[in-house]
Amino acid sequence: MPTLEANLAGAALAIALVALFTALGQLLQQYFATADGYRRCQTSVMGEYGTRTYLRWRWREFRFETIYTVPEISMVGDGAPNRYEQVLLTGNNITRACSLVPLWSEGSDPSKSLDYRPTYITDMELENRRTQSWLSKGIKPKAFPHRAPGELVCWIPLLHWIHESTKLSLSMLKYKGDVINKPPYQVRLPAVVFRQKSWDFLPPDVVRPLAKSTLSDIAIIARRMGMKWKEFRPSDGTLRAEGHSHIITSTLVRSLGIVLHYTYTGQTQRLLQAQENLSRVPRARSAVFFEQEEIYIPRARADRLGCGVIRSEPRLRLPDFSLSTQSEIVTALVYLDATGKSSAALTRILKGNPEFRFRVGDIVAFTTAPIRFKGSVLVQVPAPSDNVHGVTVSAVARWEFRQCLRDYIAMKPGIEPESDIRRALRICEEIGSQFPAWYAKDEQTAYAEHWVVTRDVEYLDKLQRIIFEMTTTLSAYGRYLELLAAHIRVAMFCEDGETSMTRNWAPDYAADVRGYFKQLPLLIEELSKTGWTESDCVDAWCIMMLRGMCWGASHFFVPGERVPIQYFGSQLPVYIG
Repeated sequence: MPTLEANLAGAALAIALVALFTALGQLLQQYFATADGYRRCQTSVMGEYGTRTYLRWRWREFRFETIYTVPEISMVGDGAPNRYEQVLLTGNNITRACSLVPLWSEGSDPSKSLDYRPTYITDMELENRRTQSWLSKGIKPKAFPHRAPGELVCWIPLLHWIHESTKLSLSMLKYKGDVINKPPYQVRLPAVVFRQKSWDFLPPDVVRPLAKSTLSDIAIIARRMGMKWKEFRPSDGTLRAEGHSHIITSTLVRSLGIVLHYTYTGQTQRLLQAQENLSRVPRARSAVFFEQEEIYIPRARADRLGCGVIRSEPRLRLPDFSLSTQSEIVTALVYLDATGKSSAALTRILKGNPEFRFRVGDIVAFTTAPIRFKGSVLVQVPAPSDNVHGVTVSAVARWEFRQCLRDYIAMKPGIEPESDIRRALRICEEIGSQFPAWYAKDEQTAYAEHWVVTRDVEYLDKLQRIIFEMTTTLSAYGRYLELLAAHIRVAMFCEDGETSMTRNWAPDYAADVRGYFKQLPLLIEELSKTGWTESDCVDAWCIMMLRGMCWGASHFFVPGERVPIQYFGSQLPVYIG
């Protein structure tokens, strides 16, 4: 009997304990259920960022608050301020680990799955970086595990491709040492800063954690990744960019602002694979269009060109201006030619033919400092306008310029041997003898290199040294703006010249150069009104033309839509979901 009573008592105790634990579990479940958004901030949604999600107990409210970490993406360096504990997105193993972005295996399609490959950092590498603030604060990189987290927030693959695009551009700069938390001198790079957020502040329409950036920075980053802005109307909440398998679209969320959605389609990789398969088949041809490679110079001056903004060479004492639209070009001509004749002439042309597109390649080459880095092979910059042609970007024009210099000097036997015009001829002949790329005798030869990503570094360094020397010479004259204004007014807007409709649709750069030399007497007459002598006028003009041609030969304009000037440098926050 006592045994039966003990058994009953034990059973009752067990049932009571089960009831107690059940009630306790239900109570804890209710308390944990107060943590809104906690399930949406796990590693299955945020990848490695989910490891930094935790719950904070609010005693006064008797509930849990979800605290999560997201990246704030920005452009830093080369004039843009660095941020405390920032991590650059440079594509190497260190910065990938520190920015919590996995290194995908080669050939994997991120639009379908994320195949993680471990990224290890040795103890020695960590020890060498312990003195840095972001490591001393406990942000210690670790190896990423092998796992497929499934659906992720779209800013995780976006960060991956930012890493990849930056890695390509940096590989062509040939910098020494690891770039981790501070960009090299005069280099602007994307970076992230970790921001802790509370789910309490997210509106009900948001179902995933949002990364943050600014309108200006995301516009630059998208262009560097090879995307073109098909729509850019932040006032309506409409943004759309696409290109090179990347797509960015936008949604306007009430009480929050613009939320971007990024998608990687993988189309470029699949087309390249298909092309490789066709190459193995005899007589197989493909009519599929492949997007040209875009790797831009990672510099603020290049990024500004994507908005049509021109920062002039300080030593030439020229104003800054913008060239994105035809109306902006008219306004720029008012500053470059104070007489107003050039802007009035362009206005008349546009009234007669609104489809006319003024060539701005020469304006950029005559006014700006070199964007390309010394020792780098990279030459691509965004096109600041629809028509970036001009004599300064043409190898045919360079050939004709040398021929015209010879003829002009032959007709003027009294020119001093040490004059700048003879110096310009010697430099042209020297470059042409050393580098065949400087000259092209016909348009067919010139268009053989229709799309350029890189050029010979020795050739580019030579041109850059000449640009520096020519800039020094022009600044010594002290009145460069007068010379440039006269050239625009007299040479560029001459009758039947480059601004004629026939020449606008079918450029003839050799004829343009010959026309410039025919206009030299009128150019001398214009400048003589302000005290220029004939010899100074001809010498300075030849040096200006040579400097512009060296600039055009060391840069390549990549066409594409520009960001409207009113949003240049905008710090309007945008969110990425």
